Parts: sequence; C-alpha cells; structure tokens
Amino acid sequence: MILIFSIHDDYSTSKVINWLINMKKPFIRLNENSDVEIIALTKDDFTIKIDGKTVNSAQITKIWYRRGGVYLLKNLSSELLKDYLPTEIATLVQYFYYVLDQKPGINNFRTRDINKLYLMDLCKKFDVLAPNFLVTSCKNTLLSFYHQEKKLISKPLSIPFNIVDADDFAHLSYTAEITLDDINHLPDKFVPTFFQKNIIKAYEIRVFYLNGNFYAMAIFSQNNKNTNVDFRNYDQVKPNRLNPYQLPKAYERKIKKLLDGIGLNCASFDVIYAKEDQQYYFLDLNPIGQFGMVSNPCNYNLEKELALAL
Repeated sequence: MILIFSIHDDYSTSKVINWLINMKKPFIRLNENSDVEIIALTKDDFTIKIDGKTVNSAQITKIWYRRGGVYLLKNLSSELLKDYLPTEIATLVQYFYYVLDQKPGINNFRTRDINKLYLMDLCKKFDVLAPNFLVTSCKNTLLSFYHQEKKLISKPLSIPFNIVDADDFAHLSYTAEITLDDINHLPDKFVPTFFQKNIIKAYEIRVFYLNGNFYAMAIFSQNNKNTNVDFRNYDQVKPNRLNPYQLPKAYERKIKKLLDGIGLNCASFDVIYAKEDQQYYFLDLNPIGQFGMVSNPCNYNLEKELALAL
C-alpha cells in the first residue's frame, strides 16, 4: 500500500492517484483535514487509523510526501492543557515523521523545506553556479553591493508574502528589481533582506527531477515586461512561449550531486541561461514544487511517471 501525504485540494495529487487506480496500485491518502489517530508506535512498527481505516506499517510499501502532515489536536478543548499538549504532541509527531522517513518512497518530511541560504552554500560546495547574494539591514552595505553588481533583485527567503484584503483581493509578492532610486529611499536601517545579482536572461528553465531523470522546460519570459524578472507574474493576454528543453549532461550530473547531497529524489528547480556569459545560474529549489506546469506543455506525462515510481 502507498501512503500519500497531501492536502485536499491538490489537483496534482489527484491526477497521480488516477494513474494509481489505473495501475491497480493500492493507496491511502492522508490530507490535512483527515482524521488521524496513532494506535501504537514502537521502535519496530506502528499502527495508525486514517479516517476510520486501520493501517499497519507492514502494509505500507512506499510513501509519497506531497504536502501537509499529521495533525492530532483538532478537537482540543481543555483550557488547562492547551499550552502543554501541543508541545507533547509535537514531540510525538516529530518522531513519527522520522519513522515514516525510513520507508522508501518519493520525498520525505526531512527534506520538505530547504533553507534558501543553505541552498546557496550547497551550490558553492557542489560547484553549481548561482548569482551572488547579500543579506543586509544596512543601507550603506546595500549601496556597496549595488555598485559592485550593477543590477539587483530582491525576493523572500522563504515563502512569498501573501495577504488577502477586506475585499477578498490577494496581494502577492514577486521577485522585484531593485534600482538605485529604491535604495536611496530606504532608511539607514531596515529589516534584514535578501538581495541578489540580477542575471539578465536569454531565457529561463523550469525543471522537474525524479529519480535521476530531468524533465526541463524553457520559458521565454525575457521580452515581456510582466515576466522578465519573475515569470510567475503571468501575462494572461500574451503568455510566454514554453518549449521542452534538454540540459547539458554535465550540468545534470552536477545538479544530481547537489540533490543527492540534500537527500532529494524528487524536486522542481529554476535555472537561468544568462544572456551575457551563456552560463547556467541556479536560482531556486522546491522539493514539493508543481510539476503540472512542466508536464502539460511538454507532454512529459509526469503524473504517470510518478505513479510508476510509486
């Protein structure tokens, strides 16, 4: 049986499950709103109940960590214990994740989130070219970095800023170009912020990686003012051209060493092919990134590939 961790509205999970049904592979899906109970947990095995169905660890052949986790405190009503029990349960769940990570599968809890600064350090370790960066809260330091690199961008260190206003309108943060005028208008001290050299792209590449195989797509976003800094700022009127792409084998070998170093057998990542020096620059890595946006335009049928891997 395949144990799938996801969230209830993740369409990509559902498409993979359609293939599992077609292949007659048994599975059980655990969403963030699933009713979960840990019946028993020892150093050798465990038994859990998911939405009323009892599952023993011996029944689980593979695990696919897509999203979400285990939530055991949905109905906590005791005011006396509300500050204590979450810590106790968190310790239990942390160990349970460790036990689950011993099972074979696609991705795991340990690698579901990668610190961007740690990633930049790993790029240096594995000789993967990445843009120079600076984290600072000092205007003068930022000015020096700007004069050194000439062109800068800024983006969040973790998840993008997202807030919904009173009119139910979502405000999202994207990667933004930072000009000298922007810097001059900053106070002398500000919140520590991530800045990076802006690599002028010939085009950018979104890649889905699965068990040693690379499925790449070129995104021709460079000539559209909406998407030339961040292609996620989609232009619905004039969408970017998307093409299947083959990365050089030598570059794939470097990236595989990087991903093996992290412990990932599945991930999405972004690369820029630079206009100026014709080199590949590694930008971002998401262990649970979307793969539909690569699968559909390039006819890679990644949902089937994932189901086969499970």
